[in-house]
Amino acid sequence: MLTLRLNGVDLSHTSVRSKPSATMELAAAGKRITQSLPVPPHLATWAAATRAAIRPVMAPYLQLCGMPRWMPDFLTPTSSESDFATALEQMLATPPELLFAELRAPIESGALPARTADLAAGDPAALRRLGVAAEAFHAIAVGPYWAEMVTAVHADRAARGLTFVDQGIDRVLHTLSPQLRWQSSTLSYECPGGADIVITPAGRGVTLVPSYLVPVPNFVDVGTSPVILHYPIEKRPPELTFREPLSDLLGRTRAAVLSATTGGRSTSEVAEAVGISAGSASQHASVLRSAGLITTHRTGSSVRHLVTPLGTDLLQSVRRSQVPGSR
Repeated sequence: MLTLRLNGVDLSHTSVRSKPSATMELAAAGKRITQSLPVPPHLATWAAATRAAIRPVMAPYLQLCGMPRWMPDFLTPTSSESDFATALEQMLATPPELLFAELRAPIESGALPARTADLAAGDPAALRRLGVAAEAFHAIAVGPYWAEMVTAVHADRAARGLTFVDQGIDRVLHTLSPQLRWQSSTLSYECPGGADIVITPAGRGVTLVPSYLVPVPNFVDVGTSPVILHYPIEKRPPELTFREPLSDLLGRTRAAVLSATTGGRSTSEVAEAVGISAGSASQHASVLRSAGLITTHRTGSSVRHLVTPLGTDLLQSVRRSQVPGSR
């Protein structure tokens, strides 16, 4: 049993995020794909499409999601950023001592493969592989569906707001999730494993983060920050689908190549991020360069592709069109 004990100050400092956490959604997707979790009907199409698109390059990330009832905290930075690029930077900036503290036990027990030791030691190359793996998995499991996820979360948050105005915070917490029980200033959850855990914010408050993909409530209690509670929303569309206006315009692979050049990458790095051969990446880069969407800079034998202002405007206009209420 996990019990969250709240006082009056905590209740007055309770808030609901307007967007899900990018890294928590990604980690939840990883758990759903790597573990034998029941697939609800509204995720059946998503799960089938995601499993079909899994590639070996994603392994460094997915193996960290595959352990039952546990996941390294560093995969989900406590800032709960909804912007994936920012959240990924925070994840990859985890201090080596924290990586070692979290990964040593599962490596020694055999729950994680021995090759994970490089990551536990904070090896820069291992961190880069983890970043590439996370980006590649995000591109198939979360990124294409993000607009639909955010729309559903907005609807849940709006409903919580109306409940708060009409009936107060007590009713909001009472109806938060069928898996949570609110009674006498305590929010409790029957977590797997039977461990008894008590969290007492003592005035720090609680940040409620609605989630589309997490199967069960997830509590994060770190330092002096508010306790973060990721909870699964109940009302969702009958099926998780996605729109790809940029892919319709350029083709899915070429659109992915354009997105991969943000920040500047070599041909081999673009190929690895998108999951195609270096030759194919070079051909797509050539077409994008001819269209004025990227530039290519050569220094000796090194080649780097960088998105142009026109390409950036195209990417941003597509992203804005996928945000509910934008014009």
